[in-house]
Amino acid sequence: MGFIHEHIILPLSDLAKGEQVHRHLRELKRLEQASESEMTDYQLQRLHLLLNHVATAVPFYREWFVANSLAPGDIRSLSDLRRLPIVDKAFMRREGVERFTADGQPDHTSMAARSSGSTGEPFSFYISKEAYSVNMAAKLRTWYQAGYRLGDRYMKIANGARHGRLKTLQDRVNRCVYVPFFAMSDEALAAILEQIERTRPTIIRSYPTPLFLLAQYRNQHPGYRFTPRHVMTTGSILPPAYRAEIERAFGCDVIDSYSCEGTPNTYETTAHDGYRVTRAYGIIEVLDESGEPVSDGVGRVVSTDLWNLATPFLRYDTQDLVEVRGGRIQRILGRECETLIDAGGRRFMVHNFVGFFQEDDRPVRRSVTAYQVVKRKAGGITFRLVVNEQYTGKTERYIIDFWQEQLGLPVSVTLVDEIPLMKNNKRLTIVEE
Repeated sequence: MGFIHEHIILPLSDLAKGEQVHRHLRELKRLEQASESEMTDYQLQRLHLLLNHVATAVPFYREWFVANSLAPGDIRSLSDLRRLPIVDKAFMRREGVERFTADGQPDHTSMAARSSGSTGEPFSFYISKEAYSVNMAAKLRTWYQAGYRLGDRYMKIANGARHGRLKTLQDRVNRCVYVPFFAMSDEALAAILEQIERTRPTIIRSYPTPLFLLAQYRNQHPGYRFTPRHVMTTGSILPPAYRAEIERAFGCDVIDSYSCEGTPNTYETTAHDGYRVTRAYGIIEVLDESGEPVSDGVGRVVSTDLWNLATPFLRYDTQDLVEVRGGRIQRILGRECETLIDAGGRRFMVHNFVGFFQEDDRPVRRSVTAYQVVKRKAGGITFRLVVNEQYTGKTERYIIDFWQEQLGLPVSVTLVDEIPLMKNNKRLTIVEE
């Protein structure tokens, strides 16, 4: 089954979608055997290609290289990256994301993409199909190291239903059991656990919070017996208590991973000896507040995507904090696990609100640039919103009516100029007075 899926079905899928996951899967496997000097040379080769590209095709960098009398060839080592500016999401918004997008985009070699929006600040950009292919191959390699093979059944528990026949067909071909959720009630948790018992997936993958809620319910209701090979978490931080509860419930290891726009897939191994960076995809710098490298302690992740030539992320400050020891990432610190409980006891997570504010068919999609959900002491919910000129009274009414129906609580809206960062460089999406 694995051979057929990897060497026949995956290449056919690549051909149909204009991707190259199969080719890059082989290349990543080869690079896993590379020496330190060989990997550094590989990264430098990709970096030079990226710099030559942005200096000619990306408006911001084309102007920056001229203004600073610097040429791509002046970057001769990975440490020379520090001669280039650090940018972040706020800076790219102020400049205009189009100034960080290559001339001629979008085209047939790229596709639209969005950040997860888990910090209440959605962000749209383009990703080249080749970059997408390399990143997908990197994720598959992570799963391979945990014993998974293409063709094994796996379960993905995610916010929102699948849209489109192509996604449904992909799930069927890839033996993916896709389980959508909106709010987690006891009935919903029981239904998901029963589906796990029926389908018996090799891997279960989701955000830490819904997996933690599933684990709590399973631990409180004996009788569920199936044990997957691994549970994979992604999308927000995994507190030790969450990991312990999930592992106790499902009787297997939890393997956590980290990524966001512009970052290489970063993942735990089965040895749980820290997080490994897919260096063939990108470069991660961990820097302190003054921009100096951190080898032991806490720093912020600044990432260079070596493959995405559509909207290049070059020294991109993710605003995520990590703890490193001996240069290796040990813990992801910068994302919060937040849950809101409604009047009926259902649990709503960050990604419920992410989906609401990012879905294309909702009027809030292009008018709300940042958001925060506040649960009031006296009862009720207030949405703090940063909006643009497309925001109208009709949009506000839509938000209030939708969430009053969902939560069974009074809902109001407050417009603000900004939602401030916390000490960990992130914005809480859900706060409780």
